[in-house]
Parts: sequence; structure tokens; C-alpha cells
Amino acid sequence: MTEAVAIATLAPGKATAPDKVTVYIPHARLTARIKATAGAGQLVESVSSTVFGTFLFFYYTALLGLPGSLVGAATAISLVIDALVDPLLGSLSDNTRSRWGRRAPYMVVGAPLVALGLGLLFSPPSGLSTPGLFAWLVSMSLLMRFAVSVFHVPFLALGAELSQDYVERSSVVAYRTMFSIVGPLLMLVLGYGVFLGGPVGLRHVQGYAPLGWTSAVVILIGGVVAVLGVRRFAGGLAVAPKDGTALHRRLILELGEVFRNPSFLVLFVLSVLFSAAQGMATSLSQYMHLFVWRISSAQILLITLAVFAGLFVGVPLAPIVAKRLEKKTLVMGGLAMLCVAQGGLSGLRALGLISITGDATIIPLGINGFLAGVGLAVTGIAIGSMMADAADEHEFLFGARREGLYFAGLSFAAKAATGLGALLAGVALDIVHFPKGVAGAALGTHLTPAIVSNLAWAAGPTAAMVSLLATATLFLYRIDAKRHAMIAEALRVRKSDGI
Repeated sequence: MTEAVAIATLAPGKATAPDKVTVYIPHARLTARIKATAGAGQLVESVSSTVFGTFLFFYYTALLGLPGSLVGAATAISLVIDALVDPLLGSLSDNTRSRWGRRAPYMVVGAPLVALGLGLLFSPPSGLSTPGLFAWLVSMSLLMRFAVSVFHVPFLALGAELSQDYVERSSVVAYRTMFSIVGPLLMLVLGYGVFLGGPVGLRHVQGYAPLGWTSAVVILIGGVVAVLGVRRFAGGLAVAPKDGTALHRRLILELGEVFRNPSFLVLFVLSVLFSAAQGMATSLSQYMHLFVWRISSAQILLITLAVFAGLFVGVPLAPIVAKRLEKKTLVMGGLAMLCVAQGGLSGLRALGLISITGDATIIPLGINGFLAGVGLAVTGIAIGSMMADAADEHEFLFGARREGLYFAGLSFAAKAATGLGALLAGVALDIVHFPKGVAGAALGTHLTPAIVSNLAWAAGPTAAMVSLLATATLFLYRIDAKRHAMIAEALRVRKSDGI
């Protein structure tokens, strides 16, 4: 008896006999076409979260005059709703039966709603009072984020079902990550270079609505390509046994089951901390660009391109390095790079050790951005692949597939970037007493040295500390290549034995 079979015998849970479940064995090697068309669906989440996280906080606080704490509260409210909706969508998609499988029907509904919500977020009616503007932000945020859950949770779960191969999963995530680079890059180039370009730059209020609706079109294209690309084989993927348990009771039982797996718990906490750190830094980035580094939209675009250059290097690098290093090691390395990139230059500025502005910042900020891009790519790909491995471990331990719920956790963590991150950023702005009305004036002229220093502390070293906390959780993660190989063999034996 092999070690893997012995482990299967000793597993805490035992698979129950399926109720005429369609057995589908995902391919160890997938064609580039399948991975590319399926990966296009990442545009829905990545474009919406990038445009939301990069531009909306500055738009509502600096230009529309909504206090930072209220903008943070609005996104935090929607984050609480996400905490309820994401696992619900995960459970629903896990247990759905249709001729298009259990994931694609939700993707068809979700993508158009995401596009609509994002467009409306950047098109608030004119003349709204502060309570009215806050209500609009809350309601449209809820619409967009609910729709992202409807599409993205089943989409991520579908990606985990495409292959059971330990290394191939990193390739699947890499394709998905490529779209999470290309889509945001397109929108940031259009944002900084077209809609918010010129001498007015980020202070051009009329440029935000066209940016929002253009992003909506890109989201629709990504959703349509993904659905059309996966529909031919989505119906042949595994389906869950019929379960007559009431939805609310089933969801509670499944959530309890999922959180009993230590591997999922570690990855969930890691992902939330990682995303919150990036969200806080991103929300405050426009303030740093304008009022600390004092650079124009064209210069911001150059720095943004350096970040994406790092992403383009990190994406193909991660699957290659994953063949030689454990995924946990990859994440630790990526987070270390992010900590340096987030806390380095901003920390030096906060301490008063450097005072560069304008053209003098481009090279150091560009190097910093490139380093952050590599770290983001390596960390994101490794975490996505690790979550798929943890879903295999769940079936091994409890005898049931729960990809939907597992990737609901990953989806929730990703949205923490714009929820919890924006909340932290909004509170930070109010704590440093950032003056209102400065956005329409000359760059940096109305800020005291103390405000500039405190802003740099919040956007840099504080975000880096959150990333450092995320790194600490990895010491509790236990799945490596050897353990996953044993789990995969045990699951294969169970299927062949019909249990």
C-alpha cells in the first residue's frame, strides 16, 4: 500500500457514495486557448477593482467633498455585505445543476451588473447633499460588489476545477493573472493619459464618468469571452450530489466545515491582510503623487508602467520558480518585496531623510514600482494556486468538493483591498487632518510639513506593516508538494474504488 493510500484510509472524513455524479477528471495539461479564454473573465474583477480602488477614493473625497471617513465607511458597509454574499454564492454555485454546469449561469448574470454598477458609481447625480452623496456611494458600491460576487466566485471555482495538477494550476492562475494585468493597465493608461490627462490631470471632474463607462465596456467584453470560452466543457465538470437540506442550514454547515481546515483559515487571513495592505496604499496613492511627490498625471503614468513592467516579469517568473520552490516560499519572497517597496521611499520621506519632488522622483519611484509589481505578481499567483491545493485537501479530509466556498474566501479577500483598505485610508486622512479643498489648488502648496510626513507614514510604512503581518501567517501553512501529491493519489484511489 502506498503512503498516499494509507493516508486516505486514515483521513478524518470519508467520501460518501455520490448520487449519480458525473465524473470528470480535469486535464493535467490544458491548451493555451482554454486557459486564455477562461482567464479573460478576470477582467470583470480586476478592471472594476482597479478603477474603483485607484480613482474612486480620490474622486469622492478630494473632488466631490465627501469626508474620508464616510467614503471608508461606505466601502466598509459593502464589505460586510460581501462577507455574507460571497459564501452564499460559493455554496449556491457548488450545488447548482444546469446544462452549462454549476458556474457559468452565474457568470452570465454577474458581468453586466458589474458594468452597470461601476458606470453609475462614477456618474452621481449633480447637486447631491453630503447624506445624498453618501447614500449614492453606498448603494452603487453594494450593486457593483454584489455583482462581482455573482460573477467572480463561480469564476474562480471554475478555474480550480480545470486541472488537479500541482504545477499546472500555477499556469492556470498565471493566465488569469495576465488578464488582471492587461485590463487594469489599459484602464490606467486611458485614465492618466486620456480622461484625466492634461494640465488639470486628476482634478478634471468631468473625466471620471467617461472613465467609468469605458471600464464597463471592457468588463462586458471579458465576461462574454469567458462564458463563451468555457461553455463547451463547463457542463461536463463534476456536479455535487443532490442535497435537500435548506439553503441557510446547508450554508452554515458548509462554512463550519470549511473553517475546520487549518490550511483554508491560514490562506483566508493571509489574503485579507495582503489585500487590505494593497488597498490602503492604492487608495492613498493619488494623494502621495499629488501632495508628497508632486508629480503630474503623465509622470504618474510612467510610474504605473513601471509597476506593470514588474507584473509582466513576475507572471511568467512565478510558475517557473514554483517548479523549484514551495509556494509558501514564493509568497514569503513576494511579500518581502512588497514590504520594501511600500515602506522604503515613503518611510524615508516620512522621516525627513529625503525631500525629492517632481522629476527627481521618477527614477526612484519607477524602481520602487517595478519591485512592487514583481512582488504582487508572485504573491497573487502563489496564493491562488495554494487555495486550489487547499480545496483538494478539503475533499481529502471531508469527502466533498468546496471550491465555491474556498474561492469565495479569496474573492472576499480581494474585495478587502477596496473595502477595508479604503476604510483605513479614509480614517488615516481624517487623523492627519488633511485639509479640504486642496485638490483644486496648486500641488502641495497648502500642506504643512507635518501633514506631508504623516501622509507618507500612512501610505507607506503603515501599509507595509500590514503586509508583514500577512507574512507571519504563512508559518502555520502545511501543504507542500509532497503532501499534495499524497492527497491527489488518495483522491484518485477513492474515485477508482467508487467511494
